[in-house]
Amino acid sequence: MMKNVKAPERGFTLLEVLIALTLMAMLSLLSWRALETTARSNERLEAGADDTMALLRVLGQIESDIHQHAGTHLPHATPLTTSTPLEAVLPAAIQWQMPHLSILRTNHHGAWQEVTWALSGNALVRAVGAPSTRLPLPAATHPELMLSGVRSFSLRAWLPGRGWVESVAPPASLAATGLEIAIVRHHNGADEAYRKVVVLP
Repeated sequence: MMKNVKAPERGFTLLEVLIALTLMAMLSLLSWRALETTARSNERLEAGADDTMALLRVLGQIESDIHQHAGTHLPHATPLTTSTPLEAVLPAAIQWQMPHLSILRTNHHGAWQEVTWALSGNALVRAVGAPSTRLPLPAATHPELMLSGVRSFSLRAWLPGRGWVESVAPPASLAATGLEIAIVRHHNGADEAYRKVVVLP
């Protein structure tokens, strides 16, 4: 009679177990570093996107304020700030005294209000005055921080036949048909320039 002889069962040796644990530990470490790198990249991308959106909001708000300027409907002849040569070609409701932009804009209820954009230190701030139908208008107060890290805030006017100008010696026979808003920011260790062209209504 033949008997079935079972082969002796062989398990893992201690050395094999240690090698497997070492490989698993290395894979876990590599996976953790990959996840950490991905998380940091996402944080940088989100911060960059938020920063870009903040800049776009600022440029969009400046454009909106300029488009709402009172034009010839505002019965005043007194400059808001010290007159500069560039103001000879700008609409009466837009005043520029570098680095200070002042706009008298129409309000939704038929009133007017003063809006100012100015560079305060390294911050671009915006202030809005109370709407009124009487002159002089209430001054713009309580400036709100709109953008930080700003090195310069400047404006140029587009004159047909002459191009972009930063100053015009009065008397000027031409009227500006567009404005270029330029913002220089210090970001990621370097100065970056951003420009927005606004067509004057």
